[in-house]
Amino acid sequence: MNIPIASPVANDSSIPVGQVSIGRDEKVMFSFAAVEKDEYFNLDGTCQNWASDLFDTMKAASEIKVSEIYAGKYSGKNSRLRIHSHKDVKNPCSQPKNSKIRLEDMWQIRISSSKGGIHGVFYENVFFVVWFDPQHNLYPDPNHGGLKKVIPPSTCCKDRDSEITRLIEENKYLTNEIKAYEDLLNEQKELNGTDKVLSES
Repeated sequence: MNIPIASPVANDSSIPVGQVSIGRDEKVMFSFAAVEKDEYFNLDGTCQNWASDLFDTMKAASEIKVSEIYAGKYSGKNSRLRIHSHKDVKNPCSQPKNSKIRLEDMWQIRISSSKGGIHGVFYENVFFVVWFDPQHNLYPDPNHGGLKKVIPPSTCCKDRDSEITRLIEENKYLTNEIKAYEDLLNEQKELNGTDKVLSES
C-alpha cells in the first residue's frame, strides 16, 4: 500500500487556508502542525477510551474523499462519522491564534455526541487539526454538562508514578520489618543457646 506523504508545514502561519480544490478526489489526510490548546480545547479531562475513539474516527475519515465531504455526504446528524462546517456557532474563547484561520473556514469531525470531536481547516486534502474538543465546547449541550473549562485531572503517568512511590515506601518499610524480626529471631536463638549451656552445666 502506497502511503501519500503530506508536504511539511514550517509553522502555523504558512497554512494557505481557503484554497481548497472542491473537486479533488484524494482522501483525507491529517496534520497536527496547527494544533492549539487553551482552557476550552485540550486533551485533558478525557476518558481512557477517548484517544482510541479519536484514532478510529481519523482512520475512518482517511477513507473519505474530500469531494464527498464538500458535497455534504457526511454532514447529516445521523451520520456515524459526522463532518460539517460551522454555521452560527459562538466560540467560547478567542479566535484561533493563527490569524489566517477563521472560525467560518473551520470544520468539525465528530467522534460522538458525548465525546465531541476535532476542529480544523482543509487545505487540499489535508485536514489541519486546530482544536481538540472532547467536551464539545464549540457546541455545548446541557445534556452533556454544557460549556466546561478543562480541568486537568491526574494523568495516568502521575497515578502510575504515585503508585510506584507508594510501593517503594511500602517495600522499604517491609524490608525494615523483616530485618527487625530477623534480629529478634537471632537474639532469641542466642538466648536459647545460652539457656541450653547453663542447663547442661
